[in-house]
Amino acid sequence: MALTGGAVAQDTALYFSPDITAEFTAPSAFDGLYAGVLLGPISARKNNFNTTGWEIRPEIGAVIGWNQPVAPGVVVGAELQATVATDFSSSAYLRAMALARLGFAAGDNTLFYLLGGAGRMGEGWAFEAGMGAEVMVTSNMALRLEAAGIGQLGPVPNGNDIPAISAMRVTSGAIWQLDGGPAATTFNTGPVTDFSGLYAGINIGGLTDPQFNFYDDYGHGWHLSRFEMGGLAGYNHALGDMMRAGVEVQLGANFDTSGDAGLDALALARIGVVPAPGVLAYAAGGVGLVEASGAYAFGGGVEYALWGKSALRGEALLLGRMDGVPGPSTKRYSIPTTKVTLGLVHHFD
Repeated sequence: MALTGGAVAQDTALYFSPDITAEFTAPSAFDGLYAGVLLGPISARKNNFNTTGWEIRPEIGAVIGWNQPVAPGVVVGAELQATVATDFSSSAYLRAMALARLGFAAGDNTLFYLLGGAGRMGEGWAFEAGMGAEVMVTSNMALRLEAAGIGQLGPVPNGNDIPAISAMRVTSGAIWQLDGGPAATTFNTGPVTDFSGLYAGINIGGLTDPQFNFYDDYGHGWHLSRFEMGGLAGYNHALGDMMRAGVEVQLGANFDTSGDAGLDALALARIGVVPAPGVLAYAAGGVGLVEASGAYAFGGGVEYALWGKSALRGEALLLGRMDGVPGPSTKRYSIPTTKVTLGLVHHFD
């Protein structure tokens, strides 16, 4: 009787559980060996990697890799990508990269990740850095969308030594999990965020500067737009059931494929409304630096909590110079600079 009572007490004790509950396990959809096919456009505008043929061309190839869950909702991994970029005539070049990945789960069927690595592209060695997303559409197959900037590691045979990013790719793919599919792949497996408290995320998009208010010519020509990749973190305070007020910092790396690159950093105040569960619409404004010039920013965006605590965000900001001086082109900036991004935000409430 005493032994039985002790066993019952142990089984019902709050500090003991023989099973690991779902919130303490990594998503099984992204665990183990995987392989797939890749397809998308790649641009090497300075012709330092490919010296003939089209500057923008399709590439097609394959990927194989391994995912390892290391914490709840956190996955690290490594993969090999090999693609051929062709202009369907006499010009083609190989891109072969070894890449490391750091991923964050949104629900049990979606993974957002950062990537970086090095390898061979065309006639030279190169590095890559970027981000992407995978969504499970069956129990063992995911669709992938990935973007990366590519730069030289040392000179190439034609003598074009271009600093920073000089190529980029936007790659789609179909990825098969070879270690078996998860039991379920639902989009929302927990409570929906109320958009209060701490949050952090990643974003991707573009900066357009029609009057060259911020962008300079670094020796590779004038370019009015750049690709953008970055991250953000902030805090929201609930002012009631519907109103939210908060602060946010954003840091982004922007580049084009000519070798021009820069950084932008913004500190924003935000005011928003939650008109329905899982939806936040907000206005934002603040100051920061764009290409080392003081800048002000204002705009807004919308977040939709598709994955419970993780929300998909779309945001548009207008940027202007704080010193009132025209940009390097000596043109007056009647057309504002814009920053438009799409991102994932995880709320820790």
